Amino acid sequence: MEHYTNLEDALQDTSLVILTDRITTLTELVRAYARFKVLPKSQQRLSNYYSVRFLGHNVPEMYDLIKDRLIEESDILKDLPQPDNAYIISEPDLYYKEESFNRGDTNVCLILGHSGSGKSVMSRRLEGDEIDHIELDDLLLVKDHFTMEELANCSDLFAAFFHGEGAKYYIGLDERNSLSREEYEDQLFVDFVRFALDYAGQHTEKKYLLDGIWIYLYFEDPSVFEDYAVFIKGTSFLKSKIRAAKRELQRDPETLQDRKNMFGRETRHYLLDETKIDRYRSYFGDKPETVFREETPASAEAAAAVINELNRIDACFADNDPDGIIAIKESAETNDALSAWDRLRIVTECREALLDLRRQAFLQA
Repeated sequence: MEHYTNLEDALQDTSLVILTDRITTLTELVRAYARFKVLPKSQQRLSNYYSVRFLGHNVPEMYDLIKDRLIEESDILKDLPQPDNAYIISEPDLYYKEESFNRGDTNVCLILGHSGSGKSVMSRRLEGDEIDHIELDDLLLVKDHFTMEELANCSDLFAAFFHGEGAKYYIGLDERNSLSREEYEDQLFVDFVRFALDYAGQHTEKKYLLDGIWIYLYFEDPSVFEDYAVFIKGTSFLKSKIRAAKRELQRDPETLQDRKNMFGRETRHYLLDETKIDRYRSYFGDKPETVFREETPASAEAAAAVINELNRIDACFADNDPDGIIAIKESAETNDALSAWDRLRIVTECREALLDLRRQAFLQA
């Protein structure tokens, strides 16, 4: 396969998506990252390879870095300080049935927490080819940003819902604005979550992440999800609200107005009652299958080490080096310093990369 020796040539390749600091608005960033997510896996690997080679970070990392830069450069709320920990205390993250999810005994995991608490980062550490990650916010953006074909490439669960009983919800912004909250939002999230649990039960060969505040907004009884894995970010309410406000208010006018139209009709969607998430923390916090974990420098180093291994896999793929991928796989299989989940993630990525190389060799033969 062709190798590019400079960033400019790689950026001209329309089969790749590479995010750079030339992106100046969040709308542009979100659209570019959406294109990356629907690329075939082989092109995602090559995009990550060139992103690391020329920018030092893979595409998902660049997405987070550019998003943070855009927020920091915004003048909005720049004088609003982060609350002091002496007054606003965050709690450890909660993991209910983590081992059950890792083993595959349950194939659904709910990622909960206040808007802005870091749910997306938690979810990304679990992502992989055999995990369908659903950000529930995207339910309200579907027709505006995804064709039906793109939905099928992005998420089999999304596609199944909107092709089937959720077809009535596949509408654009203008039509949404003509409906009341009771006619649209209140039904959409409940119907989708129930459909997702049923669908996952029928497709146990894959795992599903459901990520969003809407779960505890619309399902007041946590026991409904007792049979599934539940992870809850412990970031405090006020810190999460400040982060979310900065993230939302810095958007360019087009996207900001879109968000206002979708979510502004009911401020309760953002000004959440602390008791709602506490109800879930209290319920799952008492379960024997629950562990609490605080983010530490050591855990951050472990996460960085896993990302480095995934980047090495992409580099071996780009170099057509199956022996290198096999070496990474064998090293991960015997590395006791890795958690069971991180080991599985690396080994699975190696297997998928080897299959992709074989497919390419067959097509070129």
